[in-house]
Amino acid sequence: MRRLLYAALITITLLGLMSCGGGQSGTLMGRVVDGFGNPLGGEYVMVTLSGNPAVHRPDQYGNFIVRAPTGSYTMRISFSNPAAGFNFRLDENIDVVHGSKQLGTFTLLSVQNSAAWERYRAGDYSGAAQLFNEQANIARAGAVWLPYMRYIEGEEGQNTLLTQGVLSAENGLGWCLSRGSGNHQEGMIHFEQSLFGGYNNYDAFVGMAGVALGEGDPARALELLQQTIDEPGLYDSTQIHDNVKEVDLIACKALAQFMLGQDGYSRDTMASISDEVATDGNTGSVEILGILDTFL
Repeated sequence: MRRLLYAALITITLLGLMSCGGGQSGTLMGRVVDGFGNPLGGEYVMVTLSGNPAVHRPDQYGNFIVRAPTGSYTMRISFSNPAAGFNFRLDENIDVVHGSKQLGTFTLLSVQNSAAWERYRAGDYSGAAQLFNEQANIARAGAVWLPYMRYIEGEEGQNTLLTQGVLSAENGLGWCLSRGSGNHQEGMIHFEQSLFGGYNNYDAFVGMAGVALGEGDPARALELLQQTIDEPGLYDSTQIHDNVKEVDLIACKALAQFMLGQDGYSRDTMASISDEVATDGNTGSVEILGILDTFL
């Protein structure tokens, strides 16, 4: 009888534990890219949560999946290879909730690049430009590998003088001059240099599109915007500098179409994003759609 009682108590306890809220877990999904939007994955890229020993590595497309008990964590994304001379790290406070949660895209940048964009966001464009120039000089000198193993010439593993570190710095200089200082012509020169060798620097495309719109060339702006929009889910500058997401680019596309007299296309583009702009667009996109709605 005692054994039956023990068995019953153990069963009741197990059932109680299984039915309580404790022990719930959740799934986080995200993507890691470099400053050019190229995916970062492989053995040198790690995603970890504070207090959790598990190490997660993004796939070749930069996508990662993290499963952990519900709670609040500091998520660390690191890209480190001391022998090659690079060590990037990004810390983000996140909450794991029951079910799945899409975190979006995280961009890993070099030390100089991150500091430069921080100054850019603070309105210190000359200070940002100084750091971007430092980044370019370091990369040209070959002091460190910046920021990823993609090069204009040579095989992977060769430290060429014109690395992506130079090109990403040129992109930053383009933004500092065109958006920060209003020097569109000089900014455009740096944007074009950041595309040297055929790199698809989508952040430079967006900067050049902004310059084109400001100079009354909507056809060129539309071409550049479409190249970026055609890479679904790629563009998001909120982490790096300006608060611009892909939905904001589509709003600019509607504006360019309107400027070209393509009213029907502009209306269709507006309709495709009207709800998303209301919830996730920046103030510029809201204003663009409001103005277009008056004329269309």
